Amino acid sequence: MIGGTDLVFWVGEDVSVTDVIFRALRRYWPDLVFENADDDSPPVNPRAGQGNPQPSGPEFFIYRDEEAARDWEEHGATPDNAGLMVSVILGKRRKPELGLRSITLVVGERTGDVGRFLDDLDVLFRTLSPGGGVDIIDQERPLSSSASGGQP
Repeated sequence: MIGGTDLVFWVGEDVSVTDVIFRALRRYWPDLVFENADDDSPPVNPRAGQGNPQPSGPEFFIYRDEEAARDWEEHGATPDNAGLMVSVILGKRRKPELGLRSITLVVGERTGDVGRFLDDLDVLFRTLSPGGGVDIIDQERPLSSSASGGQP
């Protein structure tokens, strides 16, 4: 469990969510490391140009780099590593009248590169998903483009 902030993005059913997430985050974490939550395989570093990983289940983790992945494996969440991992949950909740589904990202803190990534992701998902938005739980600060509170 990370703690911190849960962000529920409402995204169009036809959006390639994992691709958008990996492309946006790689801008800030070029050496990111990916791990499926539902298997015991070690985290992998998908090199740029080799395509983005395909999660095997609805939940996966993205670490800033191999060192951050090792830190999380050895110590779990700590104040020092809380901002070095993003947990992604491909949700089952739907808003069928709008053609939207839920995607939850859990982060330890919404500052620095993680905060900029979340702002970018908010803009990308809103562009790709008319009527979409973001709901923030345990809010520390609003995303730059969600002054309305993220209500679709």
